[in-house]
Amino acid sequence: MADVTGTFTPSKSFIGYEAEFQVGQGVADPPAEPPEVEDFVSVPAVKSITFGDMTTGVVDITHLRSPARHREKLATIRDSGPIVVRCGYDPTHGAHMQAGGDGFVEGKSLIALWQTVAQNNFRIVFPTAAGSIELDIEGTVTKYQISELSVEAETEVEFEITPLRDYSMGLP
Repeated sequence: MADVTGTFTPSKSFIGYEAEFQVGQGVADPPAEPPEVEDFVSVPAVKSITFGDMTTGVVDITHLRSPARHREKLATIRDSGPIVVRCGYDPTHGAHMQAGGDGFVEGKSLIALWQTVAQNNFRIVFPTAAGSIELDIEGTVTKYQISELSVEAETEVEFEITPLRDYSMGLP
């Protein structure tokens, strides 16, 4: 993109409509072509996907003779915080059932992945307006919280996926 300093530029922002959060279900049996292609199934009724913070650690390396009497710092290692997904809770859907169903195999539902602390593959599919990017994340379910049961609000579930590896290279 050209330098746009001092120029009106229309926003190319987008809304999350059409985005999907998907859970890897392992390799199909029999394997699809090409071999070793994992099947992904979408979580129903997703209302929001919030990316965790992407941070870089900093260590203070100041000493008694630091130049200009100013602190010195050293950048260390990057980290990615949990991705938070909020959706409508349907205890009869395979995404939320121990035994799976609705495309979720046993042991690969959100509640089962949380209970077993299993490492798994997840995918965020960006909306068409954002180019339908598929962002693959290797992680684990580190939170699974059903909201209050009330006559005043829909019951929701919020879960967190903590990335176990860097997924930022999948971003454009």
